[in-house]
Amino acid sequence: MSTPPRTPPARRLQLALSLLLVAGATASAPATASERRFTYTYESLVLNPGHVEVEPWTTFRGGRDELYLRFDERIEIEIGVLENLQMAWYLNAKAVTAAAGDLLKKDFVFGGVSNEWKWKLLDPVADPVGLALYGEWTAAPSKAELEAKVIVDKRFGDLVAAVNAVGELEWELETPDEVAQELVLELDGGLAYLLTPELGLGLELRNHTVFAGEGFEGSVVYAGPTLSYAADSWWVAVSVLPQVLDLARLGSAELQDLEHSERISARALLGIDL
Repeated sequence: MSTPPRTPPARRLQLALSLLLVAGATASAPATASERRFTYTYESLVLNPGHVEVEPWTTFRGGRDELYLRFDERIEIEIGVLENLQMAWYLNAKAVTAAAGDLLKKDFVFGGVSNEWKWKLLDPVADPVGLALYGEWTAAPSKAELEAKVIVDKRFGDLVAAVNAVGELEWELETPDEVAQELVLELDGGLAYLLTPELGLGLELRNHTVFAGEGFEGSVVYAGPTLSYAADSWWVAVSVLPQVLDLARLGSAELQDLEHSERISARALLGIDL
């Protein structure tokens, strides 16, 4: 019985180095899902090219001077387009129940379609900070919106931190001859601790400032807990953000704005890889 030829030492060393390089590349490859640890605050992660994810959104808003209940629903399809670039399409709808004198007014409104583009410039692990630019447009039967974000985030071991600077312009057709314009400036931030690689617990904060037709309307601050869980092919994030105060009312007896803004907002996001 003949003995099989032995691999030369140099060849064995070359094979070992090749295996190490492959293993290292696999370990450092970006995740296929852009899981989120917050619901209002975005992180810089994007999908890999060719990957697709579906995300149902539900946002609840409730509590004003009079009865006010609102549900915003979005269905999002995210697509990895190129390395560090993803886009998404949304279908939007909202349902509102509000007091109108002694009656209840109930409305269901189709909110049109939205298109989002997100470009990651820096990575939150490999670079000093993560950085991404975000743009979104919305077209509906009676309104249009343009939104832009600058996204900065960082991962410190088990800590995830993110900050977003947001600007939004909205035009709404109120009568056949009248278009109302609104400018929204928002600063969102979140800090989460990963109790396990899958489970995160944190705090999220929003400062929502509105300039409407008559000028400055208010600058409301919301803050509350957020909970997230990320599995191999799906993830979920939930937050509950009560209104803390309206910065425009500092020094007054009533610190909250319950005329234009809600007492509490809550949002749930679910992401599923396709």
